[in-house]
Amino acid sequence: MLPVKKIIVTTDFSQPSLSGVNAAVELAQIFDADLLLAHVTQPLQTVSGATTMAGYHLPSVEKEINAEVSQLADQLMEKEIPASIGSGVRILSGKPANAIAELAEKENADLIVIASKGDSAWKQAVLGSVAEGVVRHATCPVMAVPAA
Repeated sequence: MLPVKKIIVTTDFSQPSLSGVNAAVELAQIFDADLLLAHVTQPLQTVSGATTMAGYHLPSVEKEINAEVSQLADQLMEKEIPASIGSGVRILSGKPANAIAELAEKENADLIVIASKGDSAWKQAVLGSVAEGVVRHATCPVMAVPAA
């Protein structure tokens, strides 16, 4: 097996995503690897390029969302990732599967860990799946961890 020195773990801050975070922490400890916690937000800009919607200034709303996401990520890091593990946070914007795969390539990650919610095949076919998309787009191995 190739050495694992950098692991990206994804989170949407839901309870099921903690399964992936916990597995990634365990792997980081076993391999003495660094861990990057990644979250992807989707841009609010509309297709028409409008910057306001229903009276809200979309860039301001996105700024508030990103501040809240950063705070949630910091709390998750503090609670779930031991200080002995080299770690960081990446807040991304875009389509989740693509953004995660691109981050892994940019960071030369050895492994992506992502929680899978275990949706049925029918639901996956209709709604798509971030985990399945990451597997398709990533250039490094992906470990899908079933939600607890």
